[in-house]
Amino acid sequence: MALFVTKEGKRKSPMAVTCFFVDLLFCLVFGGMYALLTGVLHDHLPLGGGMAENWIHCGLIAVVGTAVCCILFLLPDKRIVPYSFASLPVITIMCVVAAFQLEPAARNMMLYVTFLYTLMPILVGNAVSWTVYFKLCKNPMPRRL
Repeated sequence: MALFVTKEGKRKSPMAVTCFFVDLLFCLVFGGMYALLTGVLHDHLPLGGGMAENWIHCGLIAVVGTAVCCILFLLPDKRIVPYSFASLPVITIMCVVAAFQLEPAARNMMLYVTFLYTLMPILVGNAVSWTVYFKLCKNPMPRRL
């Protein structure tokens, strides 16, 4: 029971568990953004194909997805969004570990897709969420007594 209650009898904040489930929510949001916007960007913003087009489209999708995910800044605890974006690489690491359980051809494809679709949301999301967090909070780091 000490996992959820302090010595004084107060409930502990399960921040790690909250951030993990918010990470899963972010994965759903970014997956939805990729599903909705990939075809639209490919049709209306052709850049000649190739890797550069993929990365630019992923960057634009990451910006839109991050904007949607930053709606969670409306929650009372402002730490949830930046902490969740900071722990988002855990999902990527889980996918990489799962990729090494596959045969070589499928492993290469899974690693390519994993890095293509997760690196930009991690980079853009962390940059935006930490900037917003520091702007919202006058004293962003919690004090320890």
